[in-house]
Amino acid sequence: MKALKITFSVLAVTFVFVLSMTILVKNELADMLNPLIPQKDVYVEIDTTGSQVNETTFEYTLEGINEDGKKTKVTFTASKQLREGAYLKLETKRTYVKS
Repeated sequence: MKALKITFSVLAVTFVFVLSMTILVKNELADMLNPLIPQKDVYVEIDTTGSQVNETTFEYTLEGINEDGKKTKVTFTASKQLREGAYLKLETKRTYVKS
């Protein structure tokens, strides 16, 4: 009976933690690790030059369209300057860009 109470308590705490991560925390690490956030594709057109973070990394912040047709802003990095006019399909989980 005591083991059942401990197991239930652990499950309840885990559930509350995951739920709070989903609702309250919006950063890349939390979005990447949270299994409750669905992965969505976002389509973007490269219409600006990326800002150079270091010698081999360029950062882009662009507005794209997701699978549902809604506009969304995404920030991602690339290992080289991307060609203007190119279209990309980004795999995202809220603020986390997988590829």
